[in-house]
Amino acid sequence: MDQQKRLLLAIALSFGLTLVWTNFIWKPQAEAELAAMDAGVEFVVDGGTAVAAAPPPAVLEDGGVAEIAPSEPPPAEAALREIKIDRPTTRMVFTTEGAGLVSAELTGEREREEKHLTIAEGWQKLFGKKFEPAPHMNLARPVLGTSPNLGLSITGANPVTRLARYEVVEETPEKVVFKTRQGVWEVTRTFTWNQKPPHDTDPTPYVSELGVTVKNVSGSAQQGELGVHTVRSIDVGAEEAPSMFGGIGNQASVLCRHDDDVLRKTPPSKGWFSSGEPEWAEEKQGALSFVGIDQQYFLTVLWPKDAAVTGRCVVTAKPNQREAAMFMPLTLQPGESMTRTFNVFMGPKDLSMLQNLDASGFDARLEKTVDFGLWAFICKILIFFLRFFQNLVGNWGVAIILLTVMVKVLLLPLTHKAMVSAEAMKKLQPKMEEIRKKHPDDREKQNLEMMKLYQEAKMNPLGGCLPMLVQLPIWAALFTTLRTSYELYGEPFFGVWSNLTTKDPTYILPLLLGVTMIVTQRLQPQMMDKQQALLMTWVMPVFFTAIMMNYPAGLALYIFTNNLLSIVQQFALRRYLASKEAGPAVPGAAK
Repeated sequence: MDQQKRLLLAIALSFGLTLVWTNFIWKPQAEAELAAMDAGVEFVVDGGTAVAAAPPPAVLEDGGVAEIAPSEPPPAEAALREIKIDRPTTRMVFTTEGAGLVSAELTGEREREEKHLTIAEGWQKLFGKKFEPAPHMNLARPVLGTSPNLGLSITGANPVTRLARYEVVEETPEKVVFKTRQGVWEVTRTFTWNQKPPHDTDPTPYVSELGVTVKNVSGSAQQGELGVHTVRSIDVGAEEAPSMFGGIGNQASVLCRHDDDVLRKTPPSKGWFSSGEPEWAEEKQGALSFVGIDQQYFLTVLWPKDAAVTGRCVVTAKPNQREAAMFMPLTLQPGESMTRTFNVFMGPKDLSMLQNLDASGFDARLEKTVDFGLWAFICKILIFFLRFFQNLVGNWGVAIILLTVMVKVLLLPLTHKAMVSAEAMKKLQPKMEEIRKKHPDDREKQNLEMMKLYQEAKMNPLGGCLPMLVQLPIWAALFTTLRTSYELYGEPFFGVWSNLTTKDPTYILPLLLGVTMIVTQRLQPQMMDKQQALLMTWVMPVFFTAIMMNYPAGLALYIFTNNLLSIVQQFALRRYLASKEAGPAVPGAAK
């Protein structure tokens, strides 16, 4: 058996497993494509004006028929206007058309839509050129023709559309109240928030409360379904799916936690694995804890304030928009009202911040919005130690270097044993070469005799691979952390490396990584034929360098630092073994 070939296979499988999980495991086929988000509502053009077509009357549980609201428009429609609110964390813009948000722009220095620099821009930045900062993240881009973010709908015999016109009945720096009367329903929507400035991992400056009161103003019992919608339009040209040579991507996904499962969807993949569908759409029923939109490092999530609600969620992921909606049954007697209260978080997807949100009331398990996949356990350990080191030194790049040193020290006994074994294997090379010459065309006999040689020498040919195999889950977990968690987003190392979660625009770190991999391979005892040696010494480093050119700079920094430490350790071990074989110096021997 050949340890280098097994090592190459293990590395490929590890990265392949991570990429398969990223692209396909949490992207199952949709059960059914939804025809429309507002069931039971059709729009027809009458003289150029869109009006709701009257659906058939609904049958109530007692056998009666629901009263259908008059189809003529109300005598006086509320004026269309926008309400602008400045919070310490967010610049919000509400609209009376749908009583929701058409803009929610975060204001923090790191809360920007960072984009990769080209190699030309990277080198210009390296030599001092200044670039305009990226625009701030806007979590409420409106989707034309549907509704604003956090819009409301009522479906059934007497629908309220998501574009219904509201009037503003109260407006303060900490509250906006909207009200409308649509047929048999009177709807009041109250948004409240505080004006606290952001502080460390305190989530409350990013939280709003949404109260919804629905009243039956008709003379008969009414029923339907109340829906609250989180929506966001997507710039198709700026969004990229993750891929092996394309990097971590920046796709937004839609979320719904039903019972104890989290449904997560992104648009259908393109290329060989394309489903041919223009969108993902799926519905789940049960106890609903939250719905929302995960914008990679940022999050919009809505959840009931007091407890999970029984109903259904619908998530839709089109190339140009994402939508996640929560629907609840609505049945009211004449004059009766129902109030639902929700919390809304719109901010950075910081794990500690989301855990603090769960600790403040109903535990909706919002930390589940951070999808670490297969490596969740290791990712959380890495974040803990990275935070610890960052608090010590104040730099996330240095924290990654210190994490690398810590892991190297922990693996030192294992690495030392593997290196000693590898150095001892060098003594077997002449005998191994004889075996190859003896059976040049029979690989099976070569392997059998080499295994016998290893047994006689009491050596394990895979011993040298063990430290690398232990490191592979750490590499995969760090990659997942860098593409998922906000902690390192927008954090600089120094100079041109101003964001450790984006690729190195100069390609310096990936190239240095490749050089150190070549040096590391050259230092290893060569126990294979020339073709295999060429593969391990040159092809694999070039392959990894090509991948790392589009992967986060933080991951390249970790592997580069690990390679440097391995080279130093290898030289130190060789000096130690050489001095040990030479024996103690004899006084007066050298004159």
